[in-house]
Amino acid sequence: MKYFYILILIIVSTVINGQEYLSGLISNPDIKSHLQDKGSNFYKSKIIYIQPLDLPFYDDFSSDDIYPDTALWLDNEAYINNHFPVYPINKGVATMDVIDANGNLYPEASPFQFIADHLTSKPIRLDSIYDDNISGYRKMEPADSVYFSFYYQPQGRGDIPLAHDSLVLQFGLYNGDSSYVYTDSNLIPLDEVLQPGEVILPGDTLYYPSLGCDFEYTIIFDTLYPTDTAIVPCDSVFGAVTEWVSVWHAEGDTLDVFVDENDVFFKRMVIPITDTSWLSSDFQFRFINYASTSNINSWMSNTDHWHIDMVSLAANRTLDDSYSDNVYFADNPQSFIQDYYTMPARQYFYGFKKDSVTVFAHNLDSLEHNYTYYYAVQDENGDTMPAFGGNEVQGNLFPLFQQNANNFQPFVKSKVKYHFDIPPVDSTFYRISHVIYNNDEPEAADTTIFIQDFNNYFAYDDGSAEAGYGLSPAGSMMALKFETEEADTLRGVRIYFNKTINNNNDRLFTIGLWFDNDGVPGNKEYELKNQRPHFYAINQFHTYVFPDTIIKLGRQVFYIGIIQTTNDNLNVGFDRNTDSHDKLFQNTLDGWVNSEFTGSLMIRPLLGRALVPGTFPEKSVQSVFKLYPNPPGSDGNVRIDLPAECSDEAYRKYLSIRIYDLYGRLLRQLPYTEEISTNFLKRGLYIFNLLDGANSKSYSTKLYIAR
Repeated sequence: MKYFYILILIIVSTVINGQEYLSGLISNPDIKSHLQDKGSNFYKSKIIYIQPLDLPFYDDFSSDDIYPDTALWLDNEAYINNHFPVYPINKGVATMDVIDANGNLYPEASPFQFIADHLTSKPIRLDSIYDDNISGYRKMEPADSVYFSFYYQPQGRGDIPLAHDSLVLQFGLYNGDSSYVYTDSNLIPLDEVLQPGEVILPGDTLYYPSLGCDFEYTIIFDTLYPTDTAIVPCDSVFGAVTEWVSVWHAEGDTLDVFVDENDVFFKRMVIPITDTSWLSSDFQFRFINYASTSNINSWMSNTDHWHIDMVSLAANRTLDDSYSDNVYFADNPQSFIQDYYTMPARQYFYGFKKDSVTVFAHNLDSLEHNYTYYYAVQDENGDTMPAFGGNEVQGNLFPLFQQNANNFQPFVKSKVKYHFDIPPVDSTFYRISHVIYNNDEPEAADTTIFIQDFNNYFAYDDGSAEAGYGLSPAGSMMALKFETEEADTLRGVRIYFNKTINNNNDRLFTIGLWFDNDGVPGNKEYELKNQRPHFYAINQFHTYVFPDTIIKLGRQVFYIGIIQTTNDNLNVGFDRNTDSHDKLFQNTLDGWVNSEFTGSLMIRPLLGRALVPGTFPEKSVQSVFKLYPNPPGSDGNVRIDLPAECSDEAYRKYLSIRIYDLYGRLLRQLPYTEEISTNFLKRGLYIFNLLDGANSKSYSTKLYIAR
């Protein structure tokens, strides 16, 4: 629920009774991390003239990048992800919220309505169309049946857009005007214009016309030397102005009401383009969201989530052309560990082996088909593990349009026949490839990758925070329940905190440890006082080391969590993709009870060997690994776009490529090169694995061969 500023006194006066809060995020850590990898100017672009795109226009947002595809879109305020939507049509959506392209809350955000994100297409040619009958282009006509379509969902696993908030679709054309965009500038190494020993004093004028533009630049503030670099202005750049018209909108709603009213998780909208004024060479469309922020206990956070999928604009369409011979996974892959997402390998050996995994899928055809699902396992060296054989499951899947959202059933519940071989260390990882394909047309397939991580901590969460969790008043306690199957040593705890406006959650707290008392936390066994939240620009936890006590654990249940010292909400990370609320207990001064919120609190106890404060080993970091073009062109070659952490030339000699088929069989292994020939591959879907031998990190992506 959202509260306006005038209600703050009412909220503060009632927190004495004790409350449990769930909020949005104040920033997007995935975006923060991406900008750190790419550099602070990555999101900026210089646009003077944009070459229009030809039809068809299509984007299903299945890229591993967090920004919209720059080949199709002009801005990058929408967040490309698979964490926030509920049962998307396929992997990846564009999420609109109140977080900007830098991962921060918009500065104009307030409890009053404002325009937040934009998702703007490049110009698209609707003035002409290629005609096979004449082997050339002709003028576009309304009879060419141009339709615009997309799927959308409010809230998802994020915040509820209220009734006065909305998602809006607009069409636009250039109106002939231009507006100021930016001042073009150049970096000038001054050793090109100055002699050794020569300087430029404050007030001097620097001339450098050989750059192709005439300017003079007056140095005002400082003395410059030949070793310096000056930034000098060149031209003022102007861009064409688009005039926008709203053609569709949806009012805010809860996901539950949306599903009840529409009987789908994602609703498809189809808009015919019959007005001839839109049949222009500079047609554009964009999505915007009108939003307003929450105000709970005097802090604001991310709100009003909308999710968009499968945007399509093409000719020769109909209102009922939504069908395609494709199948997609409709949910994130699950951990193969019972109850946990990650745990120490040694503890797994003595228990926690999972019986089955639930698989959801969407059949986008108009007919029922028989599909096969299976999974393949590789270890951290990329070697296929032989013990997984025989896990194929077949079943019929009804078309998506026939699915009843209120009774949506999984495609299969696959038995987990493979249990991991655990080495004598806490940390290792396995790469699990989930595959589904049409038995009659195997090229109609989908693959998704899950990294099963074992480390020196227990975790219910998947590492992505979709919300923030907190309590009031002072003295309130939150605790997560864990269980060890073998004697171990508790060394500390990792906690993820979401930053709030004005650092309002930067407050002292106490870390507490409790042993079990008939299913709830009992007496407090240990406490670490006077701790503060630590915030990072990337999606990382902070490690709090227990420095003065060795805490021995037997085969037992224990609870670890936080005791608040103020009324302020600490806003601990809360993962909405995994659910362990039956393990989360809260005590707002009137006894321990289970949390009411579905999800997982992002608190992770650290076990095993002694830790060094401020350090923590990371394994199996996933990042963006791309192949392009995908599918390959006529020459069969694809280029490799490396993850940022692999881009250093000094480490490229450690990189290797492994190519797998859908059955997990290794087809070829070769050292990294910038370009790879795929002519030896037949038509179908393949998995490319990039292994960084220097850091033992593994990255995966899919490549479709269409020939």
